[in-house]
Amino acid sequence: MNLSKTQKIILGVVGGLVLIFAIIIITGWGLRPKEQKVTLTVWGIDERESVEATNEGFMDETPGLTIKYTEIPEANYEETLVDALAAGQGPDVFMFRSDWIKKHSNKVVPADEEVFPVSRFTSLFPDVAEQDFVLNGEIYASPLFIDTLALYYNTDIFNRRTIAIPPKTWDEFRTTVAKGVPASFGGYAPLVARAGDIMNALLMQSGADLSLQNKSFVRLSGVPGTTALGIYLGIKAPGTETYAGFANETLGMMIDYQSAKTNIAVLNPYLKFSIAPLPQISANSEVVPARYYGLAVSNKSTHQKIGWDYVMYATTNAAVSDDYIAASGRPPALRSLIQTYSGDPELGVFAKQALIAGSWNMPASEGVYEAFNRMIQSALSGQSASVVLAEAETAINKLVR
Repeated sequence: MNLSKTQKIILGVVGGLVLIFAIIIITGWGLRPKEQKVTLTVWGIDERESVEATNEGFMDETPGLTIKYTEIPEANYEETLVDALAAGQGPDVFMFRSDWIKKHSNKVVPADEEVFPVSRFTSLFPDVAEQDFVLNGEIYASPLFIDTLALYYNTDIFNRRTIAIPPKTWDEFRTTVAKGVPASFGGYAPLVARAGDIMNALLMQSGADLSLQNKSFVRLSGVPGTTALGIYLGIKAPGTETYAGFANETLGMMIDYQSAKTNIAVLNPYLKFSIAPLPQISANSEVVPARYYGLAVSNKSTHQKIGWDYVMYATTNAAVSDDYIAASGRPPALRSLIQTYSGDPELGVFAKQALIAGSWNMPASEGVYEAFNRMIQSALSGQSASVVLAEAETAINKLVR
């Protein structure tokens, strides 16, 4: 078929257009949206150096993203954060403490269950993380690290008292004190800096009815509560303020979290001490309290999806999490890294204890510990165990309601 010159021109133009559209479809050339510029604000208690690698890595993987990190001292972190969120000036992502879910879950947005299902969360982290960060089948935060209560002991004092092995049970702890190893124990705060945490540990170990999963009250009165209080008051060893007393060797033992190592190092960098697992009432029912932080996304953020992408990148990626552990010195949260660090001389005790850590969703830990402290003070002043336990139970259940 012979085509006219005009027809040939038309066919040429059509063919050229078809070729151009084919190139556009195949390569996306000319259709790519303009790179979106996003600033993600992140708040936490960590020093900037601890999160620098995480932030830089996520920005490298997310074109157009800038992360603005703000470090806030832990002492006033919660107050500053809550005030900022209420004023609409809070961050997109923030560090979320392990005992905040009853108190602050209304300030964060849960993860998309299709992107981050609970089944994956429980496979990645120890049971305590689910107890602390999962509510009604939704994930409200993801842990950066898991810190647990442990026994610090002065090796020089132990050697002088010919004690070769740190106590594994509270009976052995009592015996160690009786052999002349002073400890900060049996008194109330602030004389014993972790009095509330220790009392909480003993109640958990004794089997006190603390769970709030299927009911709206706790029960301290009864045999378990009496047992826990009896152990605490039965070890007559109240000493000076924990960090100072341990650092200046007035104390031979103290109970505290891994984060205490920094305070000790500042006060006495030459102190010879070791860390052992928290003593137990019974080896058959081991449990330790945990106190740590995860990351959560504000429900007022305009970048909730990218916020959760950041949380998952920072907490579920083993390589990224390992870099964070190396920079921050904190114990791992991922099961895979717990296995890796279980033999580490610095973090091994805390890594292994994460697997037996427990929680009961305190309504507000400050209020709970205040109730425990009043209970200890009243018992030391001569009131009966049944009375002080009942008073603490009433105070805590008011917080729950």
